[in-house]
Amino acid sequence: MKNNLKPISLLNLLAWLISATTAGYLLPQLSIGSGGSIPISPWNIIVTLPLIGIVLVLMAIPMFRYRAALREIKKQSAKVSAQSLPRPKRLNPFYAVRLVLLAKSIAISGAIFSGWHLGVVWLQLTQPIVPTSTFQNALGLIGAIVMTVCAVIVERICKITDDLPEASAVGEPA
Repeated sequence: MKNNLKPISLLNLLAWLISATTAGYLLPQLSIGSGGSIPISPWNIIVTLPLIGIVLVLMAIPMFRYRAALREIKKQSAKVSAQSLPRPKRLNPFYAVRLVLLAKSIAISGAIFSGWHLGVVWLQLTQPIVPTSTFQNALGLIGAIVMTVCAVIVERICKITDDLPEASAVGEPA
């Protein structure tokens, strides 16, 4: 059985980014060729994209705290007996799975948004006259990158590792 909950590879994100960049460059060119205009990112997209990343990081605060508590216990276990150390309260596994799936989907959609905005900004910068809307699309690109980076960080923090040394499992209820 294939494990689909592996962290998303950066090559996978790069593939999404490249294909969306191609679409973001070519589709507006087709639109311009038929008398249309270059798409401009609306302000709600510019605000929403980084906000999604920030909300995802806020949702991951319990995971960050749990991982920090585990690191602290591992650090202290070298000094004292691991059996006497209190284990941090585990997170709800369903919450953790939902968080990692949300982070994975936000990373992919962030790569797509980043690619689209990159293609449009690239097209605007290569025009003989650079339109003023380039700034708005560049802000959309920055917001999409922020969203993607937040999602990748949250996904990596949700990675399963060895919790504690084996000696600490003795005092735990089954």
